[in-house]
Amino acid sequence: MASKRALSSLHSIASQPSRVHPSFAALFSPRPCSQRTPPRLVPQRRWNSQPTHPSPSSTSATPSEPSDTPAQFKEPQPIKSWSYEDILALTTSPSPSPKTILIDVREPRETAAGHIPGAKFLPITSNPDALFLPPEEFEERFGWQKPGPEKGVVFYCKAGVRSRAAARMAREGGWGGEGGVGEFVGSWDEWIRMGGGVGR
Repeated sequence: MASKRALSSLHSIASQPSRVHPSFAALFSPRPCSQRTPPRLVPQRRWNSQPTHPSPSSTSATPSEPSDTPAQFKEPQPIKSWSYEDILALTTSPSPSPKTILIDVREPRETAAGHIPGAKFLPITSNPDALFLPPEEFEERFGWQKPGPEKGVVFYCKAGVRSRAAARMAREGGWGGEGGVGEFVGSWDEWIRMGGGVGR
């Protein structure tokens, strides 16, 4: 009963616009159904639904073409294995301008006992940077001209271990050129065993 009286009092107050605020009176003023604003429905997103807008990863992008073609590198030549006969032929008919240079990579204390005739000296153990020196510094340190790209080179040591390492480093350093890089596999031990000549 009390609630009906309170509701009647509110209607009577709302019917007197001069006593209440217009927005309060509008709450109780009757409005046609056609003028009522329908409630706005907000779609609810399910927990496993996919977003409707495209994500950056789903957008397709056309890859850009490279500006230049990658340079084509020439495959290095394999290291040639030289036999005793090959070295003998190289040393028995020496040329004032040989196409292939024979290089002894042993240390001075070893070469003091003798070397293969015509060989150049390049002690690789005490000079590990020798194969990568510029021509001027190379000649100043070892006393002979660094081979150009038109010269082939073949290395030897006492038993073939250091000569193999020197040949690999020489190939990495750009030695050999047209003549290529080689190693005397048997080296000094085979040369002496086979009766090769000894230079002093």
